Formats: sequence, C-alpha cells, structure tokens
Amino acid sequence: MTSALEQYHALEKELLSLIGPVKFSSEINLRLERMSQLLGLLDNPHYKFRSIHVGGTSGKGSTSTMIATILQEAGYYVGLHTSPNLQIYNERHMLNGRPAATSKLAQIYAKIKPAVDEVRDTSPFGAPSYFEAQVALTFMLFAEEQVDFAVIEVGLGGDRDATNVLPAEVAVLNNVGLDHIEILGDTVEKIVLDKRGIIKRKQQVVSGVTQPSVIKLVEEKCLEQDARLWLLNRDFSVETAGDEVSISIPDITYDGLTIKMEGAFQATNAAVAVAAVSSLHEVTIPYSAILQGLAKATLPGRVEQVQTNPLVLLDGAHNPDKIQAAVSILKKKTKDQKLITILGLKAGKAATDILPPVMELSSEMVFTQFEPKGLWNGVDPEELATLAAEIDPTMPITVNPNAMDALKNVLATADQTDIVWITGSLYLVGELRDYWFPIAKMLEDLEN
Repeated sequence: MTSALEQYHALEKELLSLIGPVKFSSEINLRLERMSQLLGLLDNPHYKFRSIHVGGTSGKGSTSTMIATILQEAGYYVGLHTSPNLQIYNERHMLNGRPAATSKLAQIYAKIKPAVDEVRDTSPFGAPSYFEAQVALTFMLFAEEQVDFAVIEVGLGGDRDATNVLPAEVAVLNNVGLDHIEILGDTVEKIVLDKRGIIKRKQQVVSGVTQPSVIKLVEEKCLEQDARLWLLNRDFSVETAGDEVSISIPDITYDGLTIKMEGAFQATNAAVAVAAVSSLHEVTIPYSAILQGLAKATLPGRVEQVQTNPLVLLDGAHNPDKIQAAVSILKKKTKDQKLITILGLKAGKAATDILPPVMELSSEMVFTQFEPKGLWNGVDPEELATLAAEIDPTMPITVNPNAMDALKNVLATADQTDIVWITGSLYLVGELRDYWFPIAKMLEDLEN
C-alpha cells in the first residue's frame, strides 16, 4: 500500500517536471495566455465559485487567512490559496482551514495532466509552469468542492501572475514595498503598476496602501476600470488601544476586537480583511464572525513559537519591510536574553537591507542555506557571513550550509533562557519546521 509520503513525492515529481532548463524568466513564466488555455480545457473552474483576490507586497498571506477565517466563522465553506507553501504543497489548497489530502490532490491532478500535455504541445508559449499547474489544481479543487468563497493570494506581482485570470468580486491591495525588484521594478511606483493589474472592470477594490504616489496610481486604475475603491484612512480605518482593536468601515464600527497574529502591523491587515468581507455583494457578516475570525486566524511560520527553554520562534521575513516588522516584534520579546538568529535567504533578496536591523538585535548570527525548492535556490551562507562581518566585525558568526545541522547545534548549545529566532526565507523556515512538525506525520494526518 502506498504511504501518504510516497503519494506526496509522486505528485511533487509531477509538478517539478514542469520546471524547464530556465527555472524562472518573466517572459516564460508570466504568460496569462497559457494559463487561460489550460483552464479553458478544464471547463474554466475558476468561474464556478465566488472569489476575493489578494495582492500587495507584505501581509498578503496574513490578510488572506484573516478573510478566509472570518468567512468560515460566518458559516461559509471557504477555499484558501496562498503561496509559497511552508512545508507541503497541500498548504496551498486549504478547505475550511485544513490542507487538502494528498490523495484528493493527486486525483484532481490526474484530470489536469492531459490538459497540461495538450497546452505543452499546442501553445506557442510552451508548457504550463510549475506555479500555473498548482493554481489550476487549486481552482479545480475549489470547483469540485463547491466552495462558497475562494480567497486567492497573488503569487508574484499581479498583472501577469497566473492567478490574474480570476474574475474576483473583490480585489485587495495590502501595501506596496520593494520586493522582486529584479522582475517588477526598483521603485514602489513601478511595482504598483504591476500589482494594481489585478483590478478589473466594475470590481470592488479594497486598498491598504498609504504612500501618496501609490494611492494616486491605484485611484487612476480604479477610475479606468470603473471600479469602486475603499481606501484605508479614507473609507475605512483602524485604531488600537492596548490589545484591543477598533475597525470602522462605511456605516459601522466594530469595537473590542483582538488579533491572534502578532505585530502592530496586523491591525492594518485586519482592517483590510474586514473591509474586504464587508464589501461583498449581498453578504452580511455578523460581528461574531469578525470577532472570532480575527481571534482565531493564524499563519504557521510567522512569529510562530514552537518550543520553550530555549524559546524558538519561526518567522519567515524575506524582504526589508517584513524584517522591520519582525524586528519590532522581537524587541518586545527580548529583554536581557541572548538572541541567536539562524538566517538564510533566497537568491535575489536584498541582503544589504535585511541584515543590518537583524544584526542590531541579535547576539549571535548563524548563517545557513535551505535545500533548493522548486524554482528557487538559497544564497551561499559564506556570502552572507562575509557581508555580515563587514557590517559588524564584532558579531559572533557561524556558518553551516546544512540547515538542520545548524539548528541542532544551536539547540544543543543554547541556554534555557536564550531565544532562537529562525528567519529570512520562508523556505528555510519550512525546512526547519520539520524538526517539530514532521512532514510524514502531517501527510498521514490529512488522509484521516
């Protein structure tokens, strides 16, 4: 009998086979024509459920999860697609807060495979990509499951992302910062030109952007598309008092809310999420669903405490904005404790912007590297160590290219009162999360 892990690896092999000799190229990978052809062959599953499309730079995953959890608490059957996954592909295909079983995903992919092959043989743009196949898998799953709502996070950018075939009722733009600059552009204005591409004709748009130049570009796009815009601090707002949050949307204010996800920035994500669900046509979301949804919504690998003595926090923070937010949280957690930081980055990330705030907070740095994941590779930890030594020659630095060995060494030598912070790439965080949450057991549990 095939084990859940063996079945998972078989599906993984199928998906990885779609990666060509050039792992990623915007000309190759960002092609909506190919995605549209694939979905057309599958009877356009993305037209068979109501949807909310979530873009931006930071906070997409948190906001998407909050939206999905609120809708679930309101009694709806909800599909959630986020990327990248932390440990297993199943996490990209969530049904009411639970990853779909591998057996279900494999069954659906078997239906998709002939269409993938046909696009490969007939499209002038070649075979569907690794990411496109997973998005198609999500859409097919949600259509077959007849979800009431699907919450779909943009993968990269917006305009040409594979998810942008979606006829979403609501388009969400969290915020816009510098990320994927080698693909999208080196200023927030250039980046928003791509990210605002998810805005479609007559849509409801909910925007959490705050930079005046970016707001102007979002407003222009909404005007061009005759889309209705709810803008943060104009049409909806959020206030915090201690641990409680108050969110105001047109015609109503929700007081006494608490947010399970850590970080002051999550209040803004929560406000965007509440505005998004509140703007759905002919849908009434009760206060209790908003209250419980925000109090329950969690995202593994984001300020996630996985053990005490020593305290270990998993926190994927892979761009300057996310690192600054993570540092603000860690400052509140660290008093006189030693902070040992284990860090690895995906190739192409702005290490010169990420390292200084991390090192300022850390007592010791351990640089490592995740195993190649699909399209992406990690930065050589020796390069990171060299850069770190230039930033602070007094910082104790260790290099271990084997991430799991690096973790075990730190846990074996750390004092019980120390804090271990695993950060940088989500791929690194996911790889090391296996120490506490073994993948084989996760997969078996999903089949039961």
